[in-house]
Parts: sequence; structure tokens; C-alpha cells
Amino acid sequence: MNRKMIGLAMLTAGAAAALAASAVPGGSIPASGTPISGIAARAEAYATPDSAAESGRAAVVRECMAAAGYDFVPAVNTYTVDFHSNIGFKRLDVATAKANGYASLQPAGPGEPAEGTAEAALFADPAFVIAFSGPQTEEALVTVNGMGTYGGGCGGEAARKIYGSMENYVLATGVAMNSLNSAAGAAMSDSGFQKAIDSWKSCMVESPYANFESPAQAVSAGQAAGGQNEFKIAVTDATCREQVSFHGQLEALLDKYLTTRMQQLEPEITKVTEIRRQAADRAAALSGR
Repeated sequence: MNRKMIGLAMLTAGAAAALAASAVPGGSIPASGTPISGIAARAEAYATPDSAAESGRAAVVRECMAAAGYDFVPAVNTYTVDFHSNIGFKRLDVATAKANGYASLQPAGPGEPAEGTAEAALFADPAFVIAFSGPQTEEALVTVNGMGTYGGGCGGEAARKIYGSMENYVLATGVAMNSLNSAAGAAMSDSGFQKAIDSWKSCMVESPYANFESPAQAVSAGQAAGGQNEFKIAVTDATCREQVSFHGQLEALLDKYLTTRMQQLEPEITKVTEIRRQAADRAAALSGR
């Protein structure tokens, strides 16, 4: 069975980052003949988990795990989907580059517990894992649209208490996050994608970094160089991005394919929006009890 797993971290710290970081597939999504300008921002909001609901879910996990005898404080899932990042070019402007170099382009969102930390020790304890996720067996899996997670333990209890059911939780988090990747992949296959990169390269020809083939290569070189050299590369990179409206070009491309995909997903979007609304209401009610 072709199934993508929502891991333990999603139930604790929000492994939305891990899901979105998976390779963006090239899709068969056609470009819209009448793209909606700015729909990429709406699509990113849809693909991003609801912060209020996720805060409530983390609170329920903590309470449940405390009852099981574990002092465990799960991080709230605060990951925000950025399609520019997903297609390889996280946004960068000159002001940010001057202030922070490429620091803002570092991966965001929670990952696996760092080795040697108290959290890593907890996840290495089989009894903790059982309390948290229940038995990790095929029978315990809850799958929606090819995405699954374990429905037992405190993680499952929290998901059901906030989202109404495990199926609702998977749909409103992992499924929603990944449902637009095919459109992003289609944008990368558009001839305009390489044209945007080529326009940036033409600008960089007049700089000391004319050998860079793309902004991604500039980022890698700058991060490897570090120090003032990183800042010099970052500012030059960002200046060319702004001069050729590199991110504007990418946004227009994304709008073409996300318009089609968002229209295809209208019934699912309506359902997810309502699931999230109710989940946020449940989280608010629990926090005020």
C-alpha cells in the first residue's frame, strides 16, 4: 500500500515540517487559463495546520501524559507552509539579507529530539511510546487519502478530543498539507520556472558571483562561507531577486497551478475548514474550563 506516515513528532511537536519537506512531486495539474492572483497565499493558509487547534491538542497531550506519569511538554505545531520554500527558493529580501544573511532561510519547524536530550530519552523508552501513541501496529493505523498515523495513546486521545475523530485530524493536518504539492510540482515543470532562474542569473553576471546557477546555489555557498562572506553573497543574491522580481515570477507561476488545484479541492477545503473551526472551538472551550 502506498501510504505516507504522519510520525510521532506530528502528534507532539508537529512534524508538518517533515511532511512538507518531502520531495514535491511533479504533477499533472494543468495551468488555469484564468489564474486567481494571490491564490498562492490562500493555498498556503489552507495547507498550514490551525494554530489554535494545535495548541489545544498539545495541551491535551500534556495532561494525558501527566496522568500516565510522564512530565512531557509537547511543542505546539507552529509550522507555516511556504510554497516558495517547497519549490526550492525560500523568500529573501534585501533588508533581511543585510540584517541576517541567510539565517532566515534555515529550516524551520520541529524535528527529531536532539540526541542526549531529556526528550530523546523519553522517546527511547518503549513504555513512554506506548503511553503516547499506543501500539504501532497495522491494526492501530488510521489512514485517510493515503496518509496514516497511529490512533492510540495520548496522541490519539488528544487528536480525537480536539478534532472530533482521528480521521478528521489526519484530513485537517497531513492530508491538507500535502494535497497541493502536485500543483507546486507542476509549477516547477513550467517553462516560466527556468525563465525566472535565468533572469536572476542574468542579473548576477554583473556581480562577483556570476558563476552561481540559481539562488539555491548562492544560499549553499553563502552558508558554507559564513561570516561576512555569507552576508555579501546574501545581499547580492537578494538584490538580484528584487531587481528581476524573482519571487513575483514564482508567485505568478504558483497562482496558475494552485488556482486549478484549489478549485479541484473545493469540497475537501470546505470540509477541512469546518473541521478546523470546530477544533479551534473545542480547544478554546478546554482552555477556559
